[in-house]
Amino acid sequence: TPNRNLRYATPFCYLFSDPADVYFTFRSVYANYCCRLHTVSSGTGDILQLSRQFEVVLQETNPALYFHLLEKGLPPLRIAFNWIVFGFAGYLEVDQILALWDRILAWDSLLLLPVLAAAILSFREERLLKCNTPEEMRHVLADASKLKVPYNSNPKR
Repeated sequence: TPNRNLRYATPFCYLFSDPADVYFTFRSVYANYCCRLHTVSSGTGDILQLSRQFEVVLQETNPALYFHLLEKGLPPLRIAFNWIVFGFAGYLEVDQILALWDRILAWDSLLLLPVLAAAILSFREERLLKCNTPEEMRHVLADASKLKVPYNSNPKR
C-alpha cells in the first residue's frame, strides 16, 4: 500500500531537498532491496529467509532470552517482524535508519536487518528477562531513542 512505502521513503527526505531526487533514490533502493522484504520466494534475501535468520541468530546467541519470550507468550519474531519488514523505519531515529541503510548498501545485503533485530533484543535482555507479560515486554522495547547503529563497519577491508 502507498502508506507502507512512505515509511521507507521518509528518511530520504532528510537527504535531498528536491522531491525528484527523493523519488528516484527511493525508487532505486525499493527496487533493489525493499521489494524483497515483501516477497516470498525460494531465493535468498526474501522475508522468509530473513525471518528464519533472525530466529537462528537470537536462539544461538541468546537462548535464555529466546525461550523466555516464548514462555511468556511473545514469540521473538512477532516482535521483530515489522522491524525487519520496514527496515526499522518508524522504530529507529532517522539518523540511525540512514546509518543502517548505509551499511545495507555497502554490504549489498539485507541480512543486517535480522542481525540488528536480534542485537536489539539482546541489548534489552536484562529488562526483558524481568518481564512477565507481552505488554511489559513491548513497553521495554517501545523506546528506541538510545539505540545506535555502529558507524565503524567497513565491508571493503
